[in-house]
Amino acid sequence: MPKWILSLVLILVFLAGCNLPTSGSPTPTIDLVGTQIAAILTSQPTVQPPLTDTPASTVQPAQPISATPTPTTSPEPSPTPTPIGEDPRRVLGNPTFVDTLDSGRSFGLQDKPYDDDYTFIRVENGALVLTSRYATGYRGWRTGGAKVGNAYLETLVRTGECGGLDTYGLVFRSPDFVKGYWFQLTCDGQWAFGYWDGQQYVNLAEGGNLNDAIRTGSNQTNRIGVYAVGGNYTLYINGIKIREISDNTFTEPGSYGIVIAARNTPNFTVYAEEFAYWRLD
Repeated sequence: MPKWILSLVLILVFLAGCNLPTSGSPTPTIDLVGTQIAAILTSQPTVQPPLTDTPASTVQPAQPISATPTPTTSPEPSPTPTPIGEDPRRVLGNPTFVDTLDSGRSFGLQDKPYDDDYTFIRVENGALVLTSRYATGYRGWRTGGAKVGNAYLETLVRTGECGGLDTYGLVFRSPDFVKGYWFQLTCDGQWAFGYWDGQQYVNLAEGGNLNDAIRTGSNQTNRIGVYAVGGNYTLYINGIKIREISDNTFTEPGSYGIVIAARNTPNFTVYAEEFAYWRLD
C-alpha cells in the first residue's frame, strides 16, 4: 500500500475517536460569559428593605364613661394650710427642731466638703456654706437633715458679695436628695417658686419685692420660710406673707437644704446659718 494512502486512513481513524463540538455549539467567548452572568443577575427579584414600624400614637383613645369605676367612698379632701397673716415663727411657738450647723453631720459633710468644680459646699463657723464659682447660672444644691412633711420650715441665709440675678433659696420635700421644691430669691429682690424634677426646673410662680420683704444686695440676711400642708404652700420672707400656691408634685416628706446659682458674681457665696421646722401633723 502506498504511504500516502496509509496516512489518509490514520487521519480518518483519529477524527472518528475525538469529541469535538458540533457547529451548533460554538465555544463560548469571554463576552458571551459576561452577558450570561449579567442576565442571571438582572433576573433575580429586587430585595426590598423591611418597612420600619410605625410608632404607636401617644394619644390614648377616650374611654366610655361607664369604664370609669365609681368610687364607693368620697375621697378625703387634702389638708389646707391655716392662713397666717403674722410671722409664723411668732405664732407657732417653739420649733420642733433647730439645726444651728455646729457640724456638717446632718448634711453629710462631717468628713470633707463637697466640690464638683462648679459648686463648693462645706460647713464652717456654724453655717452651711455654698459657693457658686462661675457666673453662668449653674445650679448647685445640698439637702440633708430629717425628712419633713407637713410643717412650717425656714432657713436663715446670709449673702456675701452679690448683685443682680445671683440666686439662692430654700430646698424642701426632696424625696431623694436631688428632686424637690425650690423657693428662691435674687440679690436684686425677686423671688420664684418651682421644683426640680431630676432633669429640669419647672417654675410655678414668681414675683417682685412685695412690701420690700427681701433685703437686697450684698451682705444681707433673709429668713426664707414655707408653710407646707399637703399640696398647699404659703411663702414667707422675713415673716411677711408673699404668696399661696398649690401643687401636688411632691407631697411626701422629704429632706431640706439650700440651692445657689451665680449669674452676675463669680464665687457668689451664701451662708445658711440655721434651719428650723415646726411639724404640723
